[in-house]
Amino acid sequence: MSEPTLASEVVDRLRGDILHGVLPPGEKLRLEHLATRYGVGRTPLREACCRLASEGLVTIEDQRGFRVAPISRADLLDLTRTRQQLETLALRGALAQGDIAWEGEVTAALHRLQRRAPTSGGGVLDDTWEQEHARFHATLLGACGSPWLLKFHATLFDQTERYRRLAQAHGRAGRNVEDEHAALVKAALDRDAERACALLTEHIARTTELVLASHPGLRVAAAPPGRVLPTKSRSPRAKD
Repeated sequence: MSEPTLASEVVDRLRGDILHGVLPPGEKLRLEHLATRYGVGRTPLREACCRLASEGLVTIEDQRGFRVAPISRADLLDLTRTRQQLETLALRGALAQGDIAWEGEVTAALHRLQRRAPTSGGGVLDDTWEQEHARFHATLLGACGSPWLLKFHATLFDQTERYRRLAQAHGRAGRNVEDEHAALVKAALDRDAERACALLTEHIARTTELVLASHPGLRVAAAPPGRVLPTKSRSPRAKD
């Protein structure tokens, strides 16, 4: 196995363990333990930690090594608002520039995601669903014409997905996310930018609200009534 391939594999494995909570927030990343776990040397592990630090999943401590990045309510709200702003910008670009091939890719991505959906609202979201979910959102924005927007989307998506997966361990609230995705695709294929952006903003906000309600470390004692993250859109909101 070549060094570039080995380095990429280590990054992917370490990222996956962080995103799925196998390595919990705040945990010290001891290279000697990880070397045994992954069967690799310390050099590719150190490189992987540095790469994930650039993505915000790992923190670097002076003279003390690496830790899994912590989580907080304020951080999640900041991530959510940033995702809403960035992804609606990318979505408008995709709707303006997407061709028939893009429409087919979006439709196929939705179909694959729906095929992996749990049969009930409380079903377990397996790894294949997680992969197709990420692929669906990336495909939806894929025709925006901006590699930088897509790169930032991927980073922010991973960050918020970590929160969602950590919260899922404490129970999964009922939600018809399949209908949310389908409504979003319909608006996108209709080239209704206002409605599509409103639905996407609401979709992201709803995920955050469920995470905040589910994860005991992110709840507040007495949350004010109403939406946590209003869409600030004149277009119709997605149905829960």
